[in-house]
Amino acid sequence: MIVCRFDDSRLLLVMQTDHSRAAGLLAAHWGNNEFARPQPYASMVLAAQEHDSGWWEWEIKPTLNAQGFPLDYIGSSKHLGRIWLDFYRHGIERVAEVDPYAAYNISMHGEGLLTQGMGLLPYMPDYSGDPDVQEFIRGQKALRARLLEDLRRNDQYRTRASDEHLWTNFKMMEVFDQFAQFLCNRYPFDSKDRKNGPSNTLSNTPVPVELGRSDTTLTVDVQDGSHAIVRPYPFDVDPLVVSFPARLVPDRSYGSQEEFLQHFYRADRMTVTYTLHAR
Repeated sequence: MIVCRFDDSRLLLVMQTDHSRAAGLLAAHWGNNEFARPQPYASMVLAAQEHDSGWWEWEIKPTLNAQGFPLDYIGSSKHLGRIWLDFYRHGIERVAEVDPYAAYNISMHGEGLLTQGMGLLPYMPDYSGDPDVQEFIRGQKALRARLLEDLRRNDQYRTRASDEHLWTNFKMMEVFDQFAQFLCNRYPFDSKDRKNGPSNTLSNTPVPVELGRSDTTLTVDVQDGSHAIVRPYPFDVDPLVVSFPARLVPDRSYGSQEEFLQHFYRADRMTVTYTLHAR
């Protein structure tokens, strides 16, 4: 759950599952004369769309942090511990039943959330020394080994299952995630209140342009409360409109989870809409 300030008295809550939907939209529209379309297309869009779907298990009845405030996603893998590891694993397993390529990609992302993006995101904390995390990573490596055997035997996926292609697609997954975080991390778009999360260069995450070509870096230049210019522009439509749902709750410490849930379930709903432009 992404927790942002809305005004002087309320917080804006964006579910991680809805953040995932925003990432899926970015993936669905990725690709133009300069940027290659994700391949395999449906699997990559599905991976982006469902990469945080495991959060559903927690977000249907979210808990509070130690101070009694709604729990923000930053640092959640540490604060939730085994709960986070379990629901993330369950989410990967559910996707694997539908699309093994998408599950492989989400599994890499899940491990990356605990290991500084497998080296791509050195600003993130490294949890790999924790025994429970080590067990999770061993399980994910074993799952990916089984999935990879199947992918390389499958005519649908074989040509996209080389080590180079899988690593490129992992980098794309990180870009979709970082970009969607940037979008969902603030309200309005030009708010300076949010201190955590990706920078406007998506924390310098390397952005694949095309297999065999050098990566680039994107800059999201926010213009006002609802518009931004993206350079270089990676999408197939201009502008690209991204909307996601959110809910508003009082900005205060709650005496119990039950008290918070009364506000959470009854919260005013709203739709946040941001527009991305090439120029």
